[in-house]
Amino acid sequence: VTVSVLYWKSTGMTGKLKLPADPLSADARAELMGLFRSLSLRHDELGMEIVLNALLRNLTHHKMFDHAEAVIANCVVKQPFRSTNQAARFFYYDGLVKAMRLDYSGAHASLLQALRKAPERATGFRIAATKLDVVVQLLIGEIPPRSEFLQASMKDALQPYLVLTTCVRFGNLGRFQSTASKHQSQFEHDHTLSLIMRVRQNVIKMGLRRICQAYTRISLADVCVKLALDNPEDAEYIVAKAIHDGVVEARIDHEKGHIVTSETVDVYSTTEPLHAFQRRIAFCNAAHDEARRAMRYTSEMDDDEARLKELERKREALDRAAEDEDAGIDFADGL
Repeated sequence: VTVSVLYWKSTGMTGKLKLPADPLSADARAELMGLFRSLSLRHDELGMEIVLNALLRNLTHHKMFDHAEAVIANCVVKQPFRSTNQAARFFYYDGLVKAMRLDYSGAHASLLQALRKAPERATGFRIAATKLDVVVQLLIGEIPPRSEFLQASMKDALQPYLVLTTCVRFGNLGRFQSTASKHQSQFEHDHTLSLIMRVRQNVIKMGLRRICQAYTRISLADVCVKLALDNPEDAEYIVAKAIHDGVVEARIDHEKGHIVTSETVDVYSTTEPLHAFQRRIAFCNAAHDEARRAMRYTSEMDDDEARLKELERKREALDRAAEDEDAGIDFADGL
């Protein structure tokens, strides 16, 4: 099962929508844009959702992520989506584009939306979205819970990503690189290879943090060996950048070529717990707002249509009664 099965050869869910025969070709892009404009003029919301996902699939297939970002920003579809399945596909492509454009927090939020809206039976889609979300979480600096990898329907497909997560958790750069090389074709198929290459810096930071927690003083040559780097000069640059970014509390003794770590700071004496709670509160508020927007209420137009139908029914009843009276039928005496 592929990520975006849209049933191209059918006439579409609206019964009138005709999509290009080869939606992944470069020639189909202009046709899809024209079709989206036509559907916008007709206010065909369901058709707009289908065509927008088809267009995003075309752009991401050709790795045109800057164009896809512009399409998402300008081709606005009315919220909430008419189709939950189309909403799941849209949020998947939105998460993929944001991840490629370095907006990892936004990508994580969109992928969570895609997984929430995807039907349980769409195993292939859920596997693809979970793979991408795992890599995005690693890029954010979070470690996905092990339960995500142990689902019965996803366990085998997520095995390479479990190995990568373990490498990031323990800062094992050598095993990380060997795993990325071993499963390179699989990661290319999943559109996650370029993102996984970015995770390398996080692996180095995690390994360096573990080294600084274990040693109060260590030479740059030993750091180079433990992180599987090419030379001590690279290790010195990486350590200096990590100290500047606040990843580790340490200083470099350039004369002796050592790293001297500082005393471990109690995290609860910092503002980190405050920021963590704030992120969770913002996530809960966003989920609540999304649930309220997804509720459907009877519009005034629907009420007017119901009243018109009721009046039409009463008028027809009166017309039938008048016709029966003209025909001289007396129901009291029977037929």
